[in-house]
Amino acid sequence: AERLAKAEPDRADYQRDLSVSYLKMGDLYQALGQGEGARQAYQGALEIAERLAKAEPDRADYQRDLVVSLVRIATAAAPPSRPPLERALAILLGLEEEGRLAPADQPKIEALRQMLAGRGSQLAGWAVLREKLCRRLRALLQPGRHRPKP
Repeated sequence: AERLAKAEPDRADYQRDLSVSYLKMGDLYQALGQGEGARQAYQGALEIAERLAKAEPDRADYQRDLVVSLVRIATAAAPPSRPPLERALAILLGLEEEGRLAPADQPKIEALRQMLAGRGSQLAGWAVLREKLCRRLRALLQPGRHRPKP
């Protein structure tokens, strides 16, 4: 994805694919306990998401991608960073006000409000899920462990 995005920087689809790849890499780094690697990958995804959202502000999907990147950056830190969460909430509320928020994204508004209010149940739930994912990934990546063929 990185090679394609660099070869054709004007292709938004390549840029978005690269952003998604960075998010997945960040999740993997996070699962492996490599916080700095996760933060760098999430930052790469955020930079691309910001460019795409700015270039085409009417694209709700690009705004949603920006929200996802902001939340990942915020929750990669302990404790979570408030400014990215506040910005993510503002974007979602703007989409809702304009009637462009997908129904599946509606619960994210309340989740962000809970996180910002310091009621950590939402964040704690995400942390538990993330930790379970981390344990599973570590187990799969252990040397000598049988991996199914793709």
